[in-house]
Amino acid sequence: MLSAVLTMTVGGCATEKGTRPTARQSGKADSGPWRPVGHTGNPGNLNGVVATGALDAWAVGDENNEPVVMRWRGGTWTGVEVPGQLGLNSLRVVAASGPGDVWVFGAAGLTGGKESRAARWNGSQWTLAWREPNSLVDAATVAGPGDVWVAARRRGGDGTCRSLLRHHTAAGWSAVALPSVVCVHAMHALSPRDVWAVGEGRGRPVTLHWDGRRWRTVPLPPAVAGPTGELRGLAAQSPTQLWAVGRTGRMGGVVGPVAVRWDGHRWVSVVGSGVSGKFVNAAADGQGGVFVSAFSASGDDLVFHYDGRNWSSEHVAADHSITGLAGIPGTSQVIAVGVCCEGYDEDTSGKIWMRR
Repeated sequence: MLSAVLTMTVGGCATEKGTRPTARQSGKADSGPWRPVGHTGNPGNLNGVVATGALDAWAVGDENNEPVVMRWRGGTWTGVEVPGQLGLNSLRVVAASGPGDVWVFGAAGLTGGKESRAARWNGSQWTLAWREPNSLVDAATVAGPGDVWVAARRRGGDGTCRSLLRHHTAAGWSAVALPSVVCVHAMHALSPRDVWAVGEGRGRPVTLHWDGRRWRTVPLPPAVAGPTGELRGLAAQSPTQLWAVGRTGRMGGVVGPVAVRWDGHRWVSVVGSGVSGKFVNAAADGQGGVFVSAFSASGDDLVFHYDGRNWSSEHVAADHSITGLAGIPGTSQVIAVGVCCEGYDEDTSGKIWMRR
């Protein structure tokens, strides 16, 4: 059952404050290209990040089972209070078309969530904008002011991941069918008539495209489409510079990285033989290349950069896990969010790094 658009608006609590959740500035920067710029308290997590312009970015997560929103305005990261009346206890995804059209998606209810919800920031106040019972949000994107796509999956069932798509326009929310059983892991909108989604369908990598009327499956190179695997990350700089990344192989077995580039007509594989691990998140570098976070065979997370010809690896931080990447529009800067010191719940905190 589709939920109606909610009209619950909360004012007076929308200003950025120095109260919980507080953005904390991290310590001295490393000597490499990445520097720590902020973090949550303990225990805390950051799960997603988006940049709306050269001087505006948002990161979301949770701290002590309460939602965390952090904002960057070209200087430092500060905490944005999320009103308790919205009922959110954690945030998984953030998407935006601009500083005055920011959408955060997460869970409501007990730890782990019984219901998915979305809240919208219009530049001055939060509005509870969507709810879906018995679901978990995996991806979302904003194609324009008020034009929003969200992919969620039902809990339980036979173990097969099946995404349901919801689309918000001026007319409200509607359900939109996918061409097959697909689990969507990432979405990116270039315009209302040019939206991409990636994930897996029955154990194989899948890419999908919305042309303003319907979703269709877009073929992948045989070497990528044939093996088992999935696509997890998606980034775009233009209609002819789109990146999708993921893995081949089954979890628990031997896996390898997947990276494909859309040139406006077809997907082309760009992974070199010297890159290992499995790719998870992607962000365009603003210069025709892409940054990718990866789980390595050693268990540590890495960041790889593809400059259009070669792959190279970069150190971000020790003992960390990267959960999101975002390129800053109009620049070559990149933001990474993640978690430090996993396995030690009392010491775990969400982290933010920015690339010089």
